[in-house]
Amino acid sequence: MSDEGHDPTPGENPETQDTKRNPPANSGWRLRNWRLRSKIAAVLLVPTLTALALGGLRVVSEVHNADAFRATVRQVDVARQTTSVIHEVQREGIQVVAYLAAGRPPDRAPTVEQLQRANTAIADLHTAADQLEFRDPATRERYQRALQRLDGLTALRVVVNDGVYPDVAAYASYTSIVDALVQLGREVTAEVTDQSLSRAATAVQAVTQAKEHAAQQDALLQIAAGHSAFRPRQLDQTREEDASFAASVADFLAVATPQERQFYMDTVSGPDVDARQRIKQDALIQAGLGAPLAIPASQLAGADSTNITLLRKVEDHLLGSLRDQASVLADAALASATRDAALVLAALLVALGLMLVVVLSLLNPLRVLRTEALAVANTRLPATVRRILADPDPVAAAKNAVEPVSVHTREEIGQVARSFDAVHEQAVRMATEQALLRDSVNAIFVNLSRRSQSLVQRQLAVIDRLELHEQDPDQLASLFELDHFATRIRRNSENLLILSGSGLGARLHRPVSVGELIGAAVSEVEHYARVDVGKMADAMVQGHVASDLIHLVAELLDNAAVFSQPDTRIRIISARRRAGELAIQISDEGMGMTERDLAEANARLADPPDIDVSVSRRMGLYVVARLAKRHDIAVRLRSSEFLDRGTRAIISIPAQLIAADGDGPRAARPVADRARVGPRRGRAARDAVRPSATAQFDVWQATASAGTPVADVAAPVAPVDVDPVTERLPIYEDLLSRWFTDDPRHDAPPVAERAAPEPEPANTVPANTMPAEPEPVEPKSQPQPDWQSPGDEGWRAAGALLTAPPPAEITATGLPKRVPKAQLMPGSAAPQQEQQPKATGPGPAARAVRSRLSGFQQGRRRGRIPAAADQRTSDVRSAESFSEEAQ
Repeated sequence: MSDEGHDPTPGENPETQDTKRNPPANSGWRLRNWRLRSKIAAVLLVPTLTALALGGLRVVSEVHNADAFRATVRQVDVARQTTSVIHEVQREGIQVVAYLAAGRPPDRAPTVEQLQRANTAIADLHTAADQLEFRDPATRERYQRALQRLDGLTALRVVVNDGVYPDVAAYASYTSIVDALVQLGREVTAEVTDQSLSRAATAVQAVTQAKEHAAQQDALLQIAAGHSAFRPRQLDQTREEDASFAASVADFLAVATPQERQFYMDTVSGPDVDARQRIKQDALIQAGLGAPLAIPASQLAGADSTNITLLRKVEDHLLGSLRDQASVLADAALASATRDAALVLAALLVALGLMLVVVLSLLNPLRVLRTEALAVANTRLPATVRRILADPDPVAAAKNAVEPVSVHTREEIGQVARSFDAVHEQAVRMATEQALLRDSVNAIFVNLSRRSQSLVQRQLAVIDRLELHEQDPDQLASLFELDHFATRIRRNSENLLILSGSGLGARLHRPVSVGELIGAAVSEVEHYARVDVGKMADAMVQGHVASDLIHLVAELLDNAAVFSQPDTRIRIISARRRAGELAIQISDEGMGMTERDLAEANARLADPPDIDVSVSRRMGLYVVARLAKRHDIAVRLRSSEFLDRGTRAIISIPAQLIAADGDGPRAARPVADRARVGPRRGRAARDAVRPSATAQFDVWQATASAGTPVADVAAPVAPVDVDPVTERLPIYEDLLSRWFTDDPRHDAPPVAERAAPEPEPANTVPANTMPAEPEPVEPKSQPQPDWQSPGDEGWRAAGALLTAPPPAEITATGLPKRVPKAQLMPGSAAPQQEQQPKATGPGPAARAVRSRLSGFQQGRRRGRIPAAADQRTSDVRSAESFSEEAQ
């Protein structure tokens, strides 16, 4: 608990309280502020130092011996590198001498390859030598002089390659360099002090000497083969090298172990070794007899190379054994030092064992408590909260959600663990209450949205009745604007449903074309006139996703209209992709978005976040994200490709949401006509593809049920001084077009001034004569359900033609193929009787006739409208009661 607001107790000094609340800056050095591990370390430090002091001398001695053997291992490694250089230089000397003795043949590829191998071995030797530490400075100086001799190898190669250098001189130069390296290997192995290691080093040195004598003998034989005879003193040198080789082998066999001798005998043998021996003996015999030498140079070169390689194998094997022995001795010394150190520390461990047990009994529960507390805070508690918020029954999900901390002791640490469990339970309880509160708020959202939708539907019905009676174009336009505002209010109510996680209501069971979806979505946007509908894909969308998809497209269109200039256009197109998906693109010419904003918006669209304050500022994108996630629809925002400004929204509808061919009826209207929607016409288009709570009711169906057209044509009069026919606005012509009667619920009679004329009564007069003034007729007293006239049969026939199914044939552009005179209004109200000539005489005035006919027309219209309005009011009330019951 916080100490803020704590009153000083009696007898307590206020200055002391200030010191407790704000400790001094140097209080961290006080013992009471040390961490627990620091206090324990201070307790264990004194006995540990004592034990180390007692066993230090013994351990240091053993470690010194181990270091000496490790130094021997490093020296052996340098020796192995040295013998490798000796081997490569020996092979190079043999090949160079053979090359010179043969008269410098053009093929030097083997010699060049050997030079590269020798350079690599020399570089490795320099690297290993830099890491070697010699105890004797004189040994280091000799070692450096030997390496300097290797540096002269480069000048020797240049002279051999470019100048006229005899083979004998080349032989002498390479021999001096190799002798210096052999002496270097002897200096390195001289540092070994152990007896067993010294014996192994002597064996290695003997094999190295034997290999050098064999290499010199091979070089002399190559010179003799090139000249077909031995030069002066070369025959004696050959015999001396042969004797020296035998002596070195004898020295090796004298100090080698049985296993090493057997390895030498098994390795240095074979056909090439025998061939070399035979060539050497034949050359010595022929030289002794004075006969010309017949030494096969190529066969000698192959045998020499094999013999040198086999000796190198034995040498390397012995060096490896020497290194292994040195490593074993170093490990043994180190183990001895470790053993002595362990004996010294054993007493300390026994003395401190009990103390460590007590300390661990304090540290382990604290560590467990801290680890699990962090796990609860960072992982388990957030996961539990998410599970409770996502579960339909938060109370059931919260049961057994708290796992106690696995510290079950009864001392102070255990009591702290139980206190933390209590805090954990309180946090889970608060999450449960938050989930219940969120469910309650969602229920309130749903209730308010349903009520708002019901009121909006009633408002739309009232607006429909006003539009039906209104004749003034300006007033009708205002009613259309009011109609559109009500539609936007309904979409906002649907947004509340989406925010609460509910659906939009009833769903269609038939596929809907893409053009109808786009037309319905455009009709819900305030700035629908700025939307340009491009080419639409010839596809049908499953009915269960139509309502959500319309809402999604409408939200994106609304965003594009709001965040762009009023004088710019908004374009929407759709196309099918190769994978079967349907893509819809909405592009605007607004200010655009930065890359960071696009990335953030796409992340929100891909994974809608929880409802927070930012959702209220970007409700459109949040609703789009929720709808897209519901149906696995991908929505991505991108910058415009061809403009410096603007944003594109790409909607990818999966193939499983696209209806297969033949799943449902296709629209008979072309895409371009369906895209031209206005406030009133757009809502009719939307209602045709989006069912709602009052889907059973339609104002145009109510008009059709009355069986009377909106306007009638007056009886024909004389052509002189005739009033013009009342013409309707084009929106009325569009309103009652056949596109909005595709649905069986939207059947309505045609409204067109150019339709067939109103049938005349039986006692008609010729068209070129003035009709007689009709006598007033008293209406009958018995009630009639509907006003009827002989022209009703003609209207019913016309309505039957208009409600007939659309033509089955559709052109390539999506337009229905019309049949001439398929919708011609048949007949008239009554068959025309033969006109009897009448006596001419002065008829009534034209103005009086016109006045009477206009009064007859108005009375006829007023008689029809109340009947249709009463029927439609009854349907509206039925629809409202159905909506309230559904909620």
